[in-house]
Amino acid sequence: MTTYILDGIWGGHSRWETLRRRIEKTVGPCRIWRYDNSGLTSLEKAGAELREELHRIDGPLNLVGYSMGGLVIRESLREAHNLPVRRAVFLHCPHRGSLAAHAFFLPACREMRPGSSFLSRLEEAPWKILTLATWCALDAVVVPGQSARWKHAGTTIQSPVPAHAWPVVSPGIHAAVIRFLRKPL
Repeated sequence: MTTYILDGIWGGHSRWETLRRRIEKTVGPCRIWRYDNSGLTSLEKAGAELREELHRIDGPLNLVGYSMGGLVIRESLREAHNLPVRRAVFLHCPHRGSLAAHAFFLPACREMRPGSSFLSRLEEAPWKILTLATWCALDAVVVPGQSARWKHAGTTIQSPVPAHAWPVVSPGIHAAVIRFLRKPL
């Protein structure tokens, strides 16, 4: 089983190395999927690129997406229901968009605005994957913070620290992710 980690907009992919090592040590092979997270590439295009990558993997998958990376994951699976995804984790992902996205005119930001046609398409897609979602009530990036709560997540954790980047460094969130990924089906 392979786990993929996707960072959010403008994040340095290597900042996920601690979580990657922890997952690899306790769950199995794990890689950080580096993609154009500059906001210049649409989430639809990034999702298609991830979908192509995942089709080349033999065996079950776990997917961990932080912020915008979670939307890339959801887009990649929107038209690829046959991928053997075992579990998905969304860390502070703007499932219903973020008002902060109105401050930028980049393609990915336009797609992350509440009510966008992109988010509407994602919302209409079926979802049957075991999912963990984290959210932060006072998130200053995913505004409102409630947007990171997702109805399809069987497990939801409210972050105790009011910081969007907390999942990057939080030992508690990392431990929860690993427990979730290790849980038998």
